[in-house]
Amino acid sequence: EGVYVVTVCVEEIRSGQVIAVQRKDVQINIARCELAAALLFPEYQLCRASRTITIANRSNSPLIFTYRWDIYDKMNTLLQSSTASTITHTFPDTGMYKVKLVINPGQPCTDSTTAAIRVYPGMVTDFNYSGICFGRPTVFTSLSSSFYGTITSWQWDFGEQSRQTDISSLQNPVYTYPEMGTKNARLRVTDSKGCIDSVIKPITILDKPPIELAFRDTLICINDFVQLLAAGGGLFNWSPSINISNPTSSSPTVNPPATTTYYVDLDDNGCKNRDSVKVRVIDRVSLQVMRDTTICSGDTIQLRLVSDGFQYTWSPASQLLDPTAKFPLAVTGNTTTYVVKSIIGGCSATDDVVVNTVPYPLAIAGPDTSICYNSPAHLQGLTNGNSWNWSPASNVSNSTILNPFAYPARTTTYVFSAYDTRGCPKPGRDSLIVYVYPKMLVSAGNDTSVVLGQELQLNAQGGETYSWQPPANLSAADIPNPMALFNEPSPGIRYKLIASSSFGCLDSAYITVKVFATGPNIFVPTAFTPNNDGKNDLLRPVLAGIKNMEYFRIYNRWGQQVFGTSAEGKGWNGLVNGQPQGTGTFVWMAKAFDYNGNPFFAKGMFTLIR
Repeated sequence: EGVYVVTVCVEEIRSGQVIAVQRKDVQINIARCELAAALLFPEYQLCRASRTITIANRSNSPLIFTYRWDIYDKMNTLLQSSTASTITHTFPDTGMYKVKLVINPGQPCTDSTTAAIRVYPGMVTDFNYSGICFGRPTVFTSLSSSFYGTITSWQWDFGEQSRQTDISSLQNPVYTYPEMGTKNARLRVTDSKGCIDSVIKPITILDKPPIELAFRDTLICINDFVQLLAAGGGLFNWSPSINISNPTSSSPTVNPPATTTYYVDLDDNGCKNRDSVKVRVIDRVSLQVMRDTTICSGDTIQLRLVSDGFQYTWSPASQLLDPTAKFPLAVTGNTTTYVVKSIIGGCSATDDVVVNTVPYPLAIAGPDTSICYNSPAHLQGLTNGNSWNWSPASNVSNSTILNPFAYPARTTTYVFSAYDTRGCPKPGRDSLIVYVYPKMLVSAGNDTSVVLGQELQLNAQGGETYSWQPPANLSAADIPNPMALFNEPSPGIRYKLIASSSFGCLDSAYITVKVFATGPNIFVPTAFTPNNDGKNDLLRPVLAGIKNMEYFRIYNRWGQQVFGTSAEGKGWNGLVNGQPQGTGTFVWMAKAFDYNGNPFFAKGMFTLIR
């Protein structure tokens, strides 16, 4: 690979003299390319646990388009063919097989190759070792085996990076590591069937063999026995050898008459280490329980003590979450004496603590209740305490009295807390829920106008039952949609509608009806002042005896329409495209249908005053 330059040089010579030189350079880039090749390993092995193999072409050239795989047995009998990019086959028996690969068969760029497949499953490659100190021999033992053959060769690499001689071909070699550290020892074995396998294990080489002790300090009662526990590779020896069952065991039993330190020596092929265990001997157990105390009845308290004991038993056990814990949790409903026994082997001590109970202050908030929207709930608490409060207090008339009024805007839970001075520092609590019925949306309709002799249909909404006041001129006063008929003109009759819900809640609404003595008509003011002072800011028509309005339009003095609507109650605010109009005279025109369905036309003039 690389960049090369090829140069052609031409010289022109006359009479033996070079009179001109011409050069031509050509640069050639040589790059690696993947040939369209059939490329396999010389041999594949199934020597471990499986009889199934999957083989793929080792060449990934983009010039490979098709494949042809064939697997044969030792008699050259075809077992399987495939045109996939890989082939998978499960062999029914042991032996030697052959696989053939042809790429691009029948095409100009083709290639083929074969490989052997050795099928002898059941080979196990493993080893163990002993001796882990540097400068001391480490003995390696091969545990390898072959189900269909025998192991014929062993190749060891002991993983010492600084040495070239850390190898061996013995079955069970011995090697002395010159340095500490983690070594990756490798064993490669070959069996009589030609199978080859290897295994790598990390080995930690130390300056002395490690000793693992179950404990380094323990406490026993005099005349008791305790078993010392140590773990490690090599020979153990404990000292002193008095009051000990087996000083050369990794787990001897001792019963010293006084506090004694036992030393353990570990010898791993001459590599030695020492550690110790202190056995403290006592003739009594120290125990001091917490002082007597007072709690609220039914509360949980954690019992405490100071002791050098190993085991504990508390009673009465039925009131304890764990009667064997050093600091158990106790649920105390009535005054109770708790007794504890602290134990070290054959020694024990007993003590007790009295937990006095005081009942919680009585707190009764009362039953749940329901109220209508925007109405109060009368809370009535009951207690034997000497102080109390309600929460939340934000919408309660007085949160520190027994029977305040609550004004919740929505369903709310109120908590009643009572306190006393009889010994329980915690409050007694109770709660109630005040359910708030939904807000009623009562409507009597929009204010309107009629003429004499015109029937008016009233329409109430938002309730279950209704009452109209006064009942004058109405066909009925207890229905939502009575008919109204007026015989006398009026500047405005105000009706009050009282509606009740299915929960018994009440709400009201109002409607004003003007009665004109004229026939059907549309009344429009002759002037208005749109200055946003809340008076005469809109110019709108007043309909009398009109069933519906088709249009109401306003024109300026140039005949341009500046406003239009067909909705009753809407009017003009004196703006055109957001711009206020100046003082001037305008013309209005309206078309409508009266209550008998007859068309009605009206027009007039008004003045806008600024």
